Amino acid sequence: MNRPRIAMVLNTMGLGGVPQVACELIRHLPRDAFDIRLGVLKGASDRSTARDLRETRFTTLGVPVTYATAGSGKFDAVPELARWLSAERIDILHSHSYRPNVYARLAGALARGSGVVPRIVAHYHNQYDDKWDRDPVMLGFEQQLARLTDAMLAVSGSVRDHVAARLALAPERIEVVRNGVTGAAFAGGDRAAGRAMLGIVGAGPVLGLIGRVCEQKGQDTFVRAALEVAPMDPEATFVMIGDIESKRLHQRLVADIEAAGLADRVRFTGHQSDMAAAYAALDVVVAPSRWEGFGLMLVEAMAAGRPIVATAVGAIPEVVGGDGAAMLVHPDDPTELAAAMAELMRDPGRRDAMSLAGRRRQADFSWKAAAATVASIYERLLAGRYPTEPGRGG
Repeated sequence: MNRPRIAMVLNTMGLGGVPQVACELIRHLPRDAFDIRLGVLKGASDRSTARDLRETRFTTLGVPVTYATAGSGKFDAVPELARWLSAERIDILHSHSYRPNVYARLAGALARGSGVVPRIVAHYHNQYDDKWDRDPVMLGFEQQLARLTDAMLAVSGSVRDHVAARLALAPERIEVVRNGVTGAAFAGGDRAAGRAMLGIVGAGPVLGLIGRVCEQKGQDTFVRAALEVAPMDPEATFVMIGDIESKRLHQRLVADIEAAGLADRVRFTGHQSDMAAAYAALDVVVAPSRWEGFGLMLVEAMAAGRPIVATAVGAIPEVVGGDGAAMLVHPDDPTELAAAMAELMRDPGRRDAMSLAGRRRQADFSWKAAAATVASIYERLLAGRYPTEPGRGG
């Protein structure tokens, strides 16, 4: 018996959370039940070793990867995606996040016109106000495409409520599938090796932010807070781990750090491949995000037993829970953030208690459970037993 064919679609083969979620879902979906392939909107011309390594995450799972080769115009990839869906005889199209949720669903509608009738699943990973407010055309497509979508998924209740409100849908129309964490992958990292990897000298406290350098993740707030906290302990170090997405922001923050004379103590480390060691090197994980649809680094930090200081935005309170794994502060408030960082820096007993709370909390997040939910949705769609009415909100 032929397995149903599933096409997942990503925007890029990057290092961010969305490709990681897709990879983990594929890893944990029953391979004897589904024949999965991956389409990627961007990156066809990138033949770098870095891209090849990121692609290997999928190909080692037996998943073929196809890149769109159309021009760079806004909707250029749509006809090509439609031809790919038709040629592959796709049964379920599963798009992930902002651009794929529009481009792939348009392609799915075109493929239906050619005789292939894929069920369409749209997966929302974040709040998109920054994009939808800037580009109402894309928001308009989202609102119309909801009517053609068989299943809509969100990584958190916060994202579900956000999408439902912006698209005027009943929240029940969107199913929450929380991301997981492979706890063993982040627990037990080598602290000494991690500190050496990050270039940390001495035994002073290390506070770190993990995430792409961009407006969302709040590196500017972190730097301002670090400049306030640094004089309190001359041995403390502050690191920002992650790829540089916004070069302008990075350059501005480097200039601010150098002007304060703290370039040796407040610094960017770039992407790190050994994240277990990176977490082990940190005494406190800081997440000053302006918005967050889920925050994989939060569950990773909890799995690693690291106390968290984070902003009370988006899904962050939902993810860290209310049992003491994290201290929550307001966004865009470096002074409040600095006070929380300093408090944890001075109180190892509280850090230990938060570490235990975080380890307990992370056990609630499972890739196996997430994949089982997705598999159930696929099976119900294929059997015609999944609710598909859009359910307009009042």
